[in-house]
Amino acid sequence: MYPILHEMPFALFSTTYLNPCQSARFGNAQNPAYVTSGVFHFPQPFSILDRFKNVLSTVVMCSIYHWMTYQTEKEVNKHFSELPPVSEFERNSSLHFVTVNHALDGPLPLLPNQVAVGGLVLRPLQPLPKDIAEFLAGEEPVIYVGFGISVFNSNSISADKEELLIAALSKLPYKVILKLAGQKPKKIGNILFHNDVPQQTILAHPNVKVFVSHCGLAGTQEAVYYGVPIIALPAMWDQLKISNFLQQAGVAVALSWDTLTEEDLQDAIEEVILNPSYRKKMADMSLIYRDQPDTPLDRAVFWSEYMARHKGAPHLQSPARRLSWITLLHVDLIAITLLAICSTFWAVKYILKAIKRRNRNLSIVNKKKTS
Repeated sequence: MYPILHEMPFALFSTTYLNPCQSARFGNAQNPAYVTSGVFHFPQPFSILDRFKNVLSTVVMCSIYHWMTYQTEKEVNKHFSELPPVSEFERNSSLHFVTVNHALDGPLPLLPNQVAVGGLVLRPLQPLPKDIAEFLAGEEPVIYVGFGISVFNSNSISADKEELLIAALSKLPYKVILKLAGQKPKKIGNILFHNDVPQQTILAHPNVKVFVSHCGLAGTQEAVYYGVPIIALPAMWDQLKISNFLQQAGVAVALSWDTLTEEDLQDAIEEVILNPSYRKKMADMSLIYRDQPDTPLDRAVFWSEYMARHKGAPHLQSPARRLSWITLLHVDLIAITLLAICSTFWAVKYILKAIKRRNRNLSIVNKKKTS
């Protein structure tokens, strides 16, 4: 699509957090003094150490992002050498759909053509398969365990950790639905194994009390929407940021795969189920998440049609997308101002020295005349 899109109005869609590097190319540089990078989440206001970590992680992530962009450009240029750089392609986009919601991401500075569509993954509930519906029946609390392909399928988690997970869950006095890729549906003890489940429908069920998750963005949005507290087992990147935020908000318990034990997981699940504050705080967050004048899908459709009606809506595009970082940060003005101050200082100093030297010479001349 790249060869075609650079000649017509188009929109970018980010499936992860608000990428500060991509946002900067779009003309909206995020200030790391209060906007977190994709790795950390810090309580506001940031301490000086938090700001240092945030600035450093932002610089590292943007360096990686620019390197990946450069590699993409090299591959594209092998086949379409006449095309503009990928960075220019991003700057030319008319709209930027970002999967953020203020309940999860807090207040973010967005341009008029940066449209928040957090929750776009939410769809009408699908019917439950018969075996899952029967398993969920009754009043017994149910734990839903679901990890994305970024965890087990990408070998982020070893086989022994998977065995530890199953062993810990099998000893709990609760029902467990465990979603594992490639696993045939079967029930062993208190665990129902499944490879493909309607996750939203399960999370919407009143008997589901805990969601054990890697804290991927889509799954987290679903859990927040349906008010299900989380046991967070992040594996990489933005999952760490999301898990930190959820734990600080009091709606999750965050654990680490590196130090995980059966007792840790069991204690965390018991804590979330038996302590009503987790569900209460998640219900409050869910209320904020849901309280919108329209749905993310309706919003995306409206702005897509708006872009088409107004030929790319150039009146919404920030002029900052064409400015260099030297201009954006006023480096040239600061340099000129410092140069002017220094020049004035040295000029005054030179004049004062000249006056002092002249007065000294006059004094010497006067002494010679009087003698």
